[in-house]
Amino acid sequence: MNIQPGDFVLEIGSGHNPKPHADVLCDKFIEDDEQRGGGIVADRPLVAADGQYLPFADGAFDYVICSHVLEHVEEPTLLISELMRVAKRGYIETPSEIAERIYGWPYHQWVVNKVNGRLLLQKKEDASKFGQLFHALAAGDKLWQRFHLTHHHLFLVQYEWEDEIDYEILPQGKSPLNLECPETLAALTMQHNNVSMLSHWLRRHLPLLKNAVPSGILARVKTVVGVLFRARGSPAKTLREILVCPQCKGEIIWTEENLHCKTCARNYPIINGIPRLMP
Repeated sequence: MNIQPGDFVLEIGSGHNPKPHADVLCDKFIEDDEQRGGGIVADRPLVAADGQYLPFADGAFDYVICSHVLEHVEEPTLLISELMRVAKRGYIETPSEIAERIYGWPYHQWVVNKVNGRLLLQKKEDASKFGQLFHALAAGDKLWQRFHLTHHHLFLVQYEWEDEIDYEILPQGKSPLNLECPETLAALTMQHNNVSMLSHWLRRHLPLLKNAVPSGILARVKTVVGVLFRARGSPAKTLREILVCPQCKGEIIWTEENLHCKTCARNYPIINGIPRLMP
């Protein structure tokens, strides 16, 4: 991710493992862990909000991270337009169509591909035909885990943008990912060759590093790195400076227990110190 020193960074869908680069976290589900791998982390300013109706002022951020969120939403056009509204640049990551067809997460609503630098989205038509088989392999089979590590790019769509997100909503039906095409296969194979040396090193040494360092120390190191990274550059803005009404984008008045929109008169609660700005 091309995050520069001094950038003010938002992460949407931060969940249980927020990126160390993020200054502000945003997640739709605070108590519900069904669609993530653990409990919510609130180690920096956190707002409960829907990515399709972000409660942040226009251009409030320099960079926005949106990892494994786009495939979940009802209206991706709303989320994409909100990303471009609140930030100048950003990063989007989703499962690839290959991953979606293999694993078939039941709560995903969209299949995503990246073709010629453009994001292509199709409404998900059916669930995986393999049930929980590959989820079980990913959890417990070392050979399948090794395949994931050495072919990581096959399972992800990674897209970085500046000024504008290039995307298209395609009709349901034929996939834009043509795996019968020799050029497509060659491109995927070439990408694998480019990352194979790094993957080989990680496969050999990362388990040793993880075993050598206690998990508690790793967690503390990650926290310290995040704090140092977020302390870079210009002073961060506060939530009071950047929050707006998610529905009308009007000015917010803060009280001890809630936030009040001066324009549309909606009230939003503050629960356990977290503003809940759901439309």
